[in-house]
Amino acid sequence: MMKINSLTIIGPVCMVLLASLSLTTSALTTFGKTNPQNSNPPPPPTPVGKARECKIESDCGAIQNTTCMADPRDGKTRCLCGDYSAPINGLCTNKYKAVRAPCNDNEECGEGAQCIQNNNTMMGKKCQCIEGYYEENYKCNGTTSLLTNPIVIVLSLALMILKTITYS
Repeated sequence: MMKINSLTIIGPVCMVLLASLSLTTSALTTFGKTNPQNSNPPPPPTPVGKARECKIESDCGAIQNTTCMADPRDGKTRCLCGDYSAPINGLCTNKYKAVRAPCNDNEECGEGAQCIQNNNTMMGKKCQCIEGYYEENYKCNGTTSLLTNPIVIVLSLALMILKTITYS
């Protein structure tokens, strides 16, 4: 009959707890609520400007880091920044391009995305989410796989070694 010790039961439970804790993100709040009399007023909302309308890519040549693409708000083609926002004072503040934005290489796309050739009916490449990520608000969201989490790998190896030693 197999001898069951406490490590055989506690080990897997600890692994599951550690794995689930590493996937959650939470923040601590301050003590109590802030007094509205002592707080600064919220900043004014960022103005939403209209970008220059365009027909071809060369229409956007004078505005750095913009692309002639359909505006998601009204469907008109405009010179937009990579994140589908209008340039402010002729400048784009974003670093990466949004999902479905035209691109030339992977470095232009945000985290979790890569520059992929469109289907045969359309020319050019666009930023698309890689496997394991999903599109949300023109960004790729996803989670790290448990199999690639170093803490889970180390704990799994330690548990296997411990079981081998215990049953020997």
